[in-house]
Amino acid sequence: MRWIWPITLLLTACARPDASPPLVGLVEPLGGGVAPGREVVAQGYAFDPSGVVSVQVNGQEVLPEAERGKQLVHFRFRIQAPTSGQVEVRLQAEDGVGNRGERRVSLTLDATPPRIRVDRMEREGNLLRVYGVVEDNVGVERVSLRVGDRYTPLSLPKGTSVAFVVEAPPGASLVAVDAAGNRTVRPLP
Repeated sequence: MRWIWPITLLLTACARPDASPPLVGLVEPLGGGVAPGREVVAQGYAFDPSGVVSVQVNGQEVLPEAERGKQLVHFRFRIQAPTSGQVEVRLQAEDGVGNRGERRVSLTLDATPPRIRVDRMEREGNLLRVYGVVEDNVGVERVSLRVGDRYTPLSLPKGTSVAFVVEAPPGASLVAVDAAGNRTVRPLP
């Protein structure tokens, strides 16, 4: 029994209080692109082993009551984007022992829709084979082929310049959407 007391004292001395602030970040809007003048729904997360008790965006509480105290919390908020420049969002999170973390996130205002460049077209029977590139200053989110009222998404990577090859009937259209939600439609002959 004599050796238990020193070990207990040693283990107690090794316990460290939580001095780390919570981690906080945004997961949407994707790529940080926002179309000017639009109301944007942003989503984010905060994490701390002691539990997150508060998340504020630009000084306003956004953490739902049901999420308070959890180690990993999710939150949503709306922001009105101005017509030009950048929007800076200040995220603050507080954990269960009073540590505070802060992160500033800049959202790029993107009024420019993506560009669909057709480099070459080949006709094969009743089909067109179209080669081209979709470009965007912030990032191409998705490209679809529209035939009548049916949209077929193309399996393409995301990026600022995305090459494509697609087979389509005459009269179909390519539809490109960027990270900010701007959209371009290019009819095929």
